This record gives sequence, structure tokens and C-alpha cells, in this order.
Amino acid sequence: MRLLDRALLKEMTTAFLLGLMVFTFVLLTNKILRLVELIVNKGVGVLTVLQLFLYILPYSLVVTIPMSVLLAALATFMRLSTDGELLGLRGAGSSLSRLTRPALLFGLTTTLLTLVITIWILPYSNQAFKNLVFNMARRQVAVGIQEGIFNSAFEGLILYVEHLDPKTSAMEGVFLVDSRNPAERRVIVAETGRFTSDPEQLSMGLTLQNGSIHLSGAELSGRYRLLTFENYALTLDAGRSLSDPMQRPLGEQELTLTELRERAATLRTQGQNYHPPMVEFHKKLAIPFSCPLFSVLAVPLASRIRRGGRGLSLAISVGFALGYYVLIVAGEGLGDRGRIPEALAMWLPNILIAVGGGVLFVRAETHPATLRQAWRRFRVRRTVAPQ
Repeated sequence: MRLLDRALLKEMTTAFLLGLMVFTFVLLTNKILRLVELIVNKGVGVLTVLQLFLYILPYSLVVTIPMSVLLAALATFMRLSTDGELLGLRGAGSSLSRLTRPALLFGLTTTLLTLVITIWILPYSNQAFKNLVFNMARRQVAVGIQEGIFNSAFEGLILYVEHLDPKTSAMEGVFLVDSRNPAERRVIVAETGRFTSDPEQLSMGLTLQNGSIHLSGAELSGRYRLLTFENYALTLDAGRSLSDPMQRPLGEQELTLTELRERAATLRTQGQNYHPPMVEFHKKLAIPFSCPLFSVLAVPLASRIRRGGRGLSLAISVGFALGYYVLIVAGEGLGDRGRIPEALAMWLPNILIAVGGGVLFVRAETHPATLRQAWRRFRVRRTVAPQ
């Protein structure tokens, strides 16, 4: 690798890491504030909050890595352009295609990194995030229940527990009044019980053992019924307990590429809407491949800008990134409803970047006369400046 390539890659790497930290911090500012709220107001442990942060980080990196690649290429080549180094290199015989090689290599490297995150790390982190949130909710419910007191933490339920183990959430001597159905009142007495949660179904429950159910109400026409059970599962409405500020809906993001195709095939066989899994499938591939397109687009774009610094490159990067993700979101909505093919919905923004970058690249590469004139003007300015 030539010295020029190493210098460009080093400068791009520095700008990329700086942009990645800034963009990720801005994107996660709201989440960070909510994590701090969990520590201060809800007494969640610091290690648990750190786990939550690590689980939501990959989701943000998928968005911020392409933005940072664009910023890195723009900042590097805009500096070369404003300092006259780009004109000097091209005047010395280096073509724009030759100068683009390090940027393309950098874009391909970040594409591999983003693919690893979207295909393997992101599904695991989303599932782990959901499990941790529900385990937190279950523990908070158990902590909120007090022994020897009628608790009304759940809507329509009154719960009395003689003894509660805070570590295992196991209860002894359970007395429960269920008035969620106005036409049928239930009084449940059980020897033991335990809170349960189902992260897949986003629900919580209460499992009771060895007890009886006393039924009365209008539906029984004034009669009284008594049922006994060994195991009885009751679905709970945790209300505020599950409305944790860190909770967010997770769809097909938890699935790998193979699982997405399988779900789409299953839904299609059942006659249901099979488009969302396939849209997510193409989205997991399209966003990573925007990195080399952004890096190549930045080179001819920066070569046309004679003045500006990192502030201008940051503004251009944010503008292009916003436009790109607006197209992604719009395409996702159209693709989910089957208005346009799933592949086109997710790959159209990349196609537009490739076409726009190609046009700029060809125009910048095929104007040698303009390049020679600019190089002469630059040399004249450098000669006259000391006087």
C-alpha cells in the first residue's frame, strides 16, 4: 500500500471514529436520559442499566456507521481540496479514480462491520433487550407486593400474600379477588404462587398451585360454584409496571436472514401479509452496502467544494443521511403494504446514491482542462501570496 493510501486511510479513520461517537451520542441522548432515570427513580442497578445500553447500541450503530463513513470521506477530501492538495495530486498525474481507492476500501470494510452487526449481533441484542426489560418488570412487580397487605398493583385485582420471597418471587398463602369481569366475581385461594413473564408475547402472568376458585355473579343466576385446582395460570395486566420508558416494540429485527425468509414463506402460505419480513430482509442488506456508495459519492462531491471545513462536511453528511433514511422509512412503509416490491423499496435509495455519485464522478474525472486551469490559478495564488 502506498504512503498516500495509508495517509488517507489514517485521516478517514480518525474522522470516522469522531463522527461515530458524535452521531451515536446524539442519537442515544434520549435513551441515555431514560437510563439515568432508571437508576435515580426506579433503583435499577448500574450493571443492569449498562446491559441495557449495550443491547440498544447495535441498533444505533447500524444508523450511525454509514453517516460516519460519509462524514469521514467528505472531511478528508474537503480538507485536501481546500488546502490545494487535491489539485496538486491530480496535477501530478493522480486520477480521481486512483484517489478514490482508499475511500472505497474504507467503505467496504465498514460494510463488513455493519453486516456483522445487522445479521448476527442485532437480532441477539434485540431479544436480550426484551428479555431483560421483562425480567426487570417482573422483579419490580414482586418488590411492589407487600406481605400481609391487600395490594392493588394490578387493574381489577386485589392480591393478599402471607409470605413473599423477594429473591425468587415465590409466594405462600395467596388470596386473590378478581373483579375484571363484572358479571362474574372470582375469589381465588392458593397455597403457593409465582409471577411469570413471557417476553415473546409481551405479557405477564401469575401461576398458582393447590387452591380453589370461588365463583359468584349474575352469570350464575345467584348460584355459587367452587372449583379446585392443582395449577392455575392467570394473565395479569401489569399496567404501569410494564410501561417502562426503555420498552420499545421489536418486530422482525429479532430474526436472522434465514428466519425472516421462513416467516415470510409461512405467512404467504397462510394467506397473510408476508411483505414485512421480506422488507426487513432487504433492509438488513441494503443499509450496510450504502457505506461504499457514500464513500465514493463523497470524493467527487468534496472535489467540487473549494472552501469549507469540518462544519460544512458535517452539515452535508447530516443532510444526505437524513434524505437517505427518509427514503428508507418511506420505502419500508410502501413495501410493508405491498405497494412496491420489497427489494426495490429498500435498494432504491442505494440506487439513487450510485447514480448520483456516478454522474458526479464522471463529470469530475472528464474535465482535464478545467483541472489544469484551477491548478494554474492555485500556483499563481501561492506565488503571489508571500509578496
